[in-house]
Amino acid sequence: MKFLKFTLYILPALLLNSCRDYVEVEQVGNNRILKYTSDYRAIANAYTDISGSGGIYLLANADVEFPATYQNGVSTIWANSYTWQDKIYDPSQGDSDYIGLYKAVYYSNVLLDGVMGSEKGTDAEKKEIYAEAFVHRAFAYLQLVNTYGPQFDPASANSEKAVPLLLKPELFSSLDRSTVGQIYDQIISDLKSALANDIQDTPPFNVLPSKKAVYALLARTYLYMGQYQLSLENAEKALQMQNGLIDLKTFATGYSYPVLIQNPEVIFSKTLLLTYNRAPLSNDLLSSFGTTDLRYDYYTIAGNVSISPTYTGRGFGIATYSNTNGINVGVSVPEMYLIAAECYARAGQTQKAVDYLNILRAKRFRANAAYQVSAATSTEALNLVLTERQKEFIGRGFRWFDQRRLNLDPAFQKTYTRIFKGNTFTLAPNSDGYVFPINQNYIDLNPELGK
Repeated sequence: MKFLKFTLYILPALLLNSCRDYVEVEQVGNNRILKYTSDYRAIANAYTDISGSGGIYLLANADVEFPATYQNGVSTIWANSYTWQDKIYDPSQGDSDYIGLYKAVYYSNVLLDGVMGSEKGTDAEKKEIYAEAFVHRAFAYLQLVNTYGPQFDPASANSEKAVPLLLKPELFSSLDRSTVGQIYDQIISDLKSALANDIQDTPPFNVLPSKKAVYALLARTYLYMGQYQLSLENAEKALQMQNGLIDLKTFATGYSYPVLIQNPEVIFSKTLLLTYNRAPLSNDLLSSFGTTDLRYDYYTIAGNVSISPTYTGRGFGIATYSNTNGINVGVSVPEMYLIAAECYARAGQTQKAVDYLNILRAKRFRANAAYQVSAATSTEALNLVLTERQKEFIGRGFRWFDQRRLNLDPAFQKTYTRIFKGNTFTLAPNSDGYVFPINQNYIDLNPELGK
């Protein structure tokens, strides 16, 4: 179980470094143990350590397109992800996404295992931390199963192997991979457990889990599962609690974009491990913006300045415009509007779908621009929603998750082709390229990961 050292020997370092000044601890040999509720709150508030959510899949999705002049300057990891390889890392490298997500799982398990028995805290304080930990763990596993496991299929038993399901903070534990269905069952269970433990409605900061975050994560999870009525119900619950949108018309420039913790659209903040700043965007995506859509100006940025190698075109720009501590891939108000719109379209409620689209679009276009869309059929409304998702979520990698789930529908299946350094690479619908491989180094140390 050597690989567990990467993910489980993190707690002493946390307590020795980030929490030294305000956590009471007792020495046990060369280690420090958790004793007080304040110790557990410090871990729950260790945002940098618990918020990382991977993101290497962003380079594989259809939003990204490496110009020829850009290709010689990218790393091998970026190149392998971009071309859907069955091996991303070489033997000397670790998978930071995988490690970071299991780090969040371990933190969550530590909180769940010990906080209720901690000292010098009220029952309410302990229960609040306990409820939050379920949400962090659910989010981490939703990322893990959709990166390293096959797509959930509502028409199948979902018995394909995905990732290890670790529910206790044990140093040595079996790393047998659980199935896609088992992982999703745990995600739903964790989110419902957070609700059952009275998670707070509205925390002081969007980096902390909340009831509205649980509803929003349930909406996302059920969407990925193809359970659209349940997805809609939870999206609506989240919107009842938070529905404010940024009006891009009020920005002087793209640099007016708010930092993450002050962004009123963010329901629950989780961040990409890297910003993937200025990752080149595809011409198809860029050409889908009209001249009055402000997202082109404020979500993208020219690729020919302040970057090496430069390229002709535009890349993802929010990381430049907003000097923040991460790019949000957590749940947000725009996502809830778009999930609700998609679910209404799939339910045949065309006008409701269009209405939700126009609520969002009203905040994204220049003053006096014709922003409203209309649809004659639910199919047309669904296509409008999916196009809107591509424009609203650029630079976050959500397109990858959409490609995976839409592949199950013959109407949306598509074969993608890329030319990289003169070689042609193809991603067929439902191919193995849609599942990122677990690093071979970890399988060598723990053979059960390869089964």
